Amino acid sequence: MPDDARAANILAAFALALTDKVGDAMRETAEGRSPAAMAALIQIGFEPGLSIERLRACIALSHSATVRVADQLEAAGLIERRRGAAKDARVAALALTPAGEAAMRQSLAARQEVSARLLGLLTPREVETFLGLVERMLPAAVGPGADSDVVCRLCDLEACPQDRCPAAHRHGA
Repeated sequence: MPDDARAANILAAFALALTDKVGDAMRETAEGRSPAAMAALIQIGFEPGLSIERLRACIALSHSATVRVADQLEAAGLIERRRGAAKDARVAALALTPAGEAAMRQSLAARQEVSARLLGLLTPREVETFLGLVERMLPAAVGPGADSDVVCRLCDLEACPQDRCPAAHRHGA
């Protein structure tokens, strides 16, 4: 039986190292944008028409901080606000511009490269085993409510569709 404290320590150290490496790689493509701005680009890219309130829930910021992020992205020419005329003209739907789409794809590619480099150290069978273990543990790390949105804020939803997402399908959900 492995030393539980050591296993927990190694798991936490791996998670932190991976988070740091992914963050570093994404920042290199971000042209000074914050991690929240990168998450916003990714969320808007995969959910065009997103409202500020829905974006706020996904990137775990206050409403006013989310508005500031959207303002910065709009000023940089990465998103646009489309005002709704029907129900409430004050509610804007957020969408990426072509430059925003390119920035989102660059961030996702940087994230993918870090993960692929680590997975490349494993055999295909080890990757399959690792994936099975993480898919089993991830739901337990996700809390109730919109926590899966926050956990998946930097995810490539084309690579991991919601119907197969272990974070979206918590135990007991």
